[in-house]
Amino acid sequence: MKVISILLLLIHIIWCLPKTQAADGIYEPLGFAKRQRIKSDISFTITQGATELTPTIFLSAVDNNYPRLDALDARRRIASARRLEVQGVFDPMLKTMNGYTWMQNTSKFDTLKRVVFNQPVIELPTRSGITLLGTYRFNPRSSQSPFIETGFIGEFGGGVMVPLLRGLIVNERHTTEKVAKLGEPVATQAFSLNRLDILLRASLAYWNWVGTHRKLQVARHLVQLSEFLVSAAQKRSNAGDLPRIQVTEAEEDFQRRTADKIAAELEFKRATYELAVYLFDNNGRPVPFLDELNVPNGWPAPAAFSGQEIDESVRRAIDRRPELKRIALEREQAKLQLRLARNDLLPQADALYTQGYDGGVSGIGNVFRAQVTFSQPLYLRNARGRIKASQFNIEALNAEETAERQRLVAEVMNAAATLNASYEKYLAVAKQVEKSEAVYTGEKKRFNFGDSTVFLVTQRERQLFDARIKLVDAQVEYLQASSRMQALTVTF
Repeated sequence: MKVISILLLLIHIIWCLPKTQAADGIYEPLGFAKRQRIKSDISFTITQGATELTPTIFLSAVDNNYPRLDALDARRRIASARRLEVQGVFDPMLKTMNGYTWMQNTSKFDTLKRVVFNQPVIELPTRSGITLLGTYRFNPRSSQSPFIETGFIGEFGGGVMVPLLRGLIVNERHTTEKVAKLGEPVATQAFSLNRLDILLRASLAYWNWVGTHRKLQVARHLVQLSEFLVSAAQKRSNAGDLPRIQVTEAEEDFQRRTADKIAAELEFKRATYELAVYLFDNNGRPVPFLDELNVPNGWPAPAAFSGQEIDESVRRAIDRRPELKRIALEREQAKLQLRLARNDLLPQADALYTQGYDGGVSGIGNVFRAQVTFSQPLYLRNARGRIKASQFNIEALNAEETAERQRLVAEVMNAAATLNASYEKYLAVAKQVEKSEAVYTGEKKRFNFGDSTVFLVTQRERQLFDARIKLVDAQVEYLQASSRMQALTVTF
């Protein structure tokens, strides 16, 4: 009855093992699930009307639909597959040795012995290092052979194998599983870092696209001003109030402005194609190329970045950036390896105890077996070498963490300095544009009254054009610096 109770207990333990079953019948960790996403319709139909591509919609579309992020997420889930793989060492194992042999009788020289042998064993490894055993032997009439004889029903039994020193609680199989479990959040941090990098590059491309469109609008406006100047110069020339050479000068300025407009159109097209790299719809299909109607009319105005915001950004970067989280996780993995290596300095001493019942004809009833095995390397170089490697790895990770913290602080300070410098530059250039427009308007009035020349008017046009382009550049520089700050503080 004791043997039957042991077998029933083993079956119950195996049946109650925790498992997560997938639709295909494979027991799998939850890390196999795809990343969560919020779907949003960003399928722009250029020919059927315009849809403004705001930065929020654009980054949401990239975050949800960009195929490279799906590829990175698939690589992230490889870590879960690795964990499932290493957990296979805890699967119940059925071993059996069955056969029939003709052999030399071990008790009578030059005598044939025929033996039937059957010795199945089921092993149930545990994370503590202890292994539970369920045994059965059916070796009828196998005396005078290496196979221990049993009764005609066979010998049913169960037992336990316990590591007494090395491998108890701290053992290779359990440590490998723990390292693999930590490998999942390590892979998640690697995915997060790549995601931030992709969203940052996409955001920089977006603001470059908006900026090139603003420059195109400036170029077109100045072409209109140049066209007006040519018309006014021709009227004055026809009235005999202006030399013909000045008309030619106005026409030369018009052609230069036209060439500037064509160059601005090309830059906008290039920016559009660069932006198209990131745009896919909910079904993973590329979105049609955008046009000018998709460019938003407004964009955020620059603002100063206060000292309190800088301090808060530094704190967020330290708390949220995936680099520091990855280092902390890898340090935990190294500590687990160090603990295992130190445990391997202990001798290998294993105790085995089995108990069973030998039934049937020729059976002897209750049986048991107890034994201890011992082994110990004399130099322990393997364990000592792994201890040193783990210690050096922890030392390297600590140094890397110190350097990474300083890098993040410096990058946040750099981004904040860029934001404030861009803001101050924007204010200065905005005043420059205001003054340039006033000077141009006054010069144009003087020209209409015959008190100025084409050369002076075109000079004012160039100054106004340069000022407006600088204003756009300052605004784009500010917005791109703001995107870098968002990436550093993980607020995308």
